[in-house]
Amino acid sequence: MTQTHDPSRPPLLHPPLVGSGAALLIAAFATDVIYCQTLLFQWNNFSIWLLLAGLIVAGLAGLALLLDVARGRIEAMAWGRFAGFTAAALLALLNAFVHSRDAYTAVAPDGLELSGLVTVILLVLGWRGWSLRSAGRSQPSQPGTARS
Repeated sequence: MTQTHDPSRPPLLHPPLVGSGAALLIAAFATDVIYCQTLLFQWNNFSIWLLLAGLIVAGLAGLALLLDVARGRIEAMAWGRFAGFTAAALLALLNAFVHSRDAYTAVAPDGLELSGLVTVILLVLGWRGWSLRSAGRSQPSQPGTARS
């Protein structure tokens, strides 16, 4: 079911931030893979910078979600998706600590595995969009139409 934007309601604040944070965390996986293939230490630096930026944006997304809920823009929360995004953020935080190690052990194998796991979680959750609004009915059913 596709959700259409209701022009009478302001847009949600959190989905663009969730998507942006996810893109940064997924990019960290890409830089980890490049580091493991080239062993150029600058790629490890890129990874930790991307992780840090992704975590900052994830924190801002959490604040925007709280604002969306407080302003009544979200009637029902998709708690499963919320738990998934929270797990990804916590794993990314753990990954940032792993990346603070010295040299090769900062990425291989633990950092690469954590980045890969975070990427898989975010890609699976992002498949249906970045909103944490429950996917309930966005339009009331029309008379004479069957409900699915």
